[in-house]
Amino acid sequence: MTNSDRIRILIVENEGLVGCDMAASLGKLGYLVVGICASGEEALERFEELRPDLVLLDVHLAGQLDGIDTARELQRRSRVAIVYVTACADLDTVARARQTHPHGYLLKPFSHDELRLTVEVASQRHLEENARQRREHSYFEAFQSLADGVIAADLAGGIVFMNPAAARITGWNAQEVVGRSLNEVFRIYQASGEPADILPAETASQTSERTVHLTTRSGERVPVQDRTAPLRDAQGQLTGLIILFRAPMPAAAVTPETNRNTAPLVDVVESISDPLFALDARWRVTYANASALRLFDRGLAHMLGLSLWDIMPTSTRELHHEALAHAMLHRETVIREIYLDEKQLWLELRAYPFGEGLLLLVQDVTARREEAERRNRIDRLESLGLLARGFAHDFNNLLTVLLGNISLAEMRLRNAITLPELHTAKQATLQAQNLVQQLLTFARGGAPIKALVRLGDLIDTFFMHHTRANRIEYRIEVQPGLPQIAIDGGQVRRLLSNLIRNAEQAQPNGGEIIIRCFAPDHAEMFPGEMVTDTNFQPSGLAIEVEDKGEGIAPDHLTHIFEPYFSTRKADNATGLGLTVCESIAKAHGGSLTVRSDLGRGTTVRFYLPLDSDAEEADAFGLSKVFDAPPELAAATPRILVLEDDPLVRSLIVRNLTSNGFDVTESAEGSDTVRLYQESMTQGRAFDLVILDLSIPNGMGGVRAMEKLRAIDPEVFAIVSSGYSDDPVMAKPAAYGFAAVLPKPYEPADMLRLVRNILATRGIRRAS
Repeated sequence: MTNSDRIRILIVENEGLVGCDMAASLGKLGYLVVGICASGEEALERFEELRPDLVLLDVHLAGQLDGIDTARELQRRSRVAIVYVTACADLDTVARARQTHPHGYLLKPFSHDELRLTVEVASQRHLEENARQRREHSYFEAFQSLADGVIAADLAGGIVFMNPAAARITGWNAQEVVGRSLNEVFRIYQASGEPADILPAETASQTSERTVHLTTRSGERVPVQDRTAPLRDAQGQLTGLIILFRAPMPAAAVTPETNRNTAPLVDVVESISDPLFALDARWRVTYANASALRLFDRGLAHMLGLSLWDIMPTSTRELHHEALAHAMLHRETVIREIYLDEKQLWLELRAYPFGEGLLLLVQDVTARREEAERRNRIDRLESLGLLARGFAHDFNNLLTVLLGNISLAEMRLRNAITLPELHTAKQATLQAQNLVQQLLTFARGGAPIKALVRLGDLIDTFFMHHTRANRIEYRIEVQPGLPQIAIDGGQVRRLLSNLIRNAEQAQPNGGEIIIRCFAPDHAEMFPGEMVTDTNFQPSGLAIEVEDKGEGIAPDHLTHIFEPYFSTRKADNATGLGLTVCESIAKAHGGSLTVRSDLGRGTTVRFYLPLDSDAEEADAFGLSKVFDAPPELAAATPRILVLEDDPLVRSLIVRNLTSNGFDVTESAEGSDTVRLYQESMTQGRAFDLVILDLSIPNGMGGVRAMEKLRAIDPEVFAIVSSGYSDDPVMAKPAAYGFAAVLPKPYEPADMLRLVRNILATRGIRRAS
């Protein structure tokens, strides 16, 4: 990240494991984590020692102070940036937090990418604010030392700054004029005695100032040369006016050195102006700077005196006349966005009361409008994702109950009778699971839960359950000898399903679909480069889906990964298929590329790198980090279960008990920790713990695991959740878990995982 070496980060988090995980993630990104505190009191005590630039704060802390009160005290001591990292999203807490003007608000649970983006944005904003303060200080010092007079006024005409030179020329004290009206202090007149406008009518491109007569505080008339320009903030918004003026110097006194000292500042102030023009009470243009003349392709002589409505499109008057007239009549500020058809530009027009008319500042906001439309599409996508995530946990619990009971019924009836209705219900449940996971994939980035698989086997299994389209021939070409690769099988099957469905829809009258799986060589991946390695070892694998259909038009090709973009509106297409595919590819560190010829077909390639650094899991989901030699097994393994949903808990207990396990159940993390500690005290420790990740209004799996490890560093645990996109599910070992079990799952999957762990580990203690 840019300038990350300047950012010192303090983490204030009462859950030690979460704090350490954040510190590790930020350290990898190049940030300097100066400390981790569990309470607000500790953070305040160590603040002078640690000198953080950015503080990541939980709202609920271990001490008497909560995160929001801590933030207030930290900000009182220093200009420190605050980012709340919390599970609190209620309106009262958010309202309290907003009063501290935080640089970010990150809700738990969060992904690595969300943490990275939040900290990057907060850090950049903090650096920009510091830079702006330094600039303002340097400007203040520069203005103070100028020989020219400088007066700055806000939009209401109140003076906010006057330098010593201006005080000397006007006769006013620099401190006492602050807040006074500009017209009272800077009273200027034409040579004829008529009042002069503060904005000159001459073109801004002129290099010489005009000469007007300034009436000083004592009533003396002094000739001055003045220039006026808009004063704007870092975002380019008009905040006031700045006036530079000087008493004319005799020609003999003007030297090249004088010009070097005075003219450049005037040129710089003028050069930052956006299009700016002034109107009188009859809508006539009385002033236009060079940028305004360029915008409307007019010279000054052809601009002055024209009505605003003569230079704007006809539709502009219909849409905006009433608002601007109201602003002029009531002396109010108004902001409008107008569209120039002939230039295809969106302009933001800010109108401020000025004299009897209006001062208009114009900004080209075309790029901003386009970005807003793009963000709107993304926001709709994220809103849909948040909706999905909101019900995913409960919905996946229900699917677990449905899938589990259907599977148990199948097993009981397998030797007696075969019921096709049970098989159909099971398939429908799996399809419902797929829909929820598809939403979660692009909602939160879909952290993959990886296992080592062979892509050829995955493709064969996919087509065993895929309903093939009529009049389409399917060809599968898998290169022999491909290595295993660590992927999330469910996500890759969803990607393959979307690509196959697109290929089928591209050939409504029948055709051919070719599915290839191979290791691309260097010559293909990097065309034009010399490849001398004859013993080529693949750095990744690829899945290609090729069709012979209608192809994609070139003007559509650049939009195919955008959410909701679809050319098949009549088919009720959502336009999310390739968006989901791209998200899955990125989550695996891979890429998705598309080649298409109109009328000849389309080829989509999914490239997967062989990720040697990934935390891989075997086919049962057991993390390799926890592999250990087996020990002697006891007769009846003891298992402790944490699950808040009574239906899911009942299913787990029935499944494990019926297969010879001694099961103790709990519904909240505190009870789980208590039961585990009591069993250790009695000498009957549990051999395995199964923890639900999320417990509403209670201690969940991560916090419970942290406490269990404090009691017993050798505790073995499985984490299970309907939030399969949670980072804990992607990297269980980082949180102390031996394996992961995403919901919904079949009872056989749980049994296989439990037996695998116990067989690998052995049972540590006899009952």
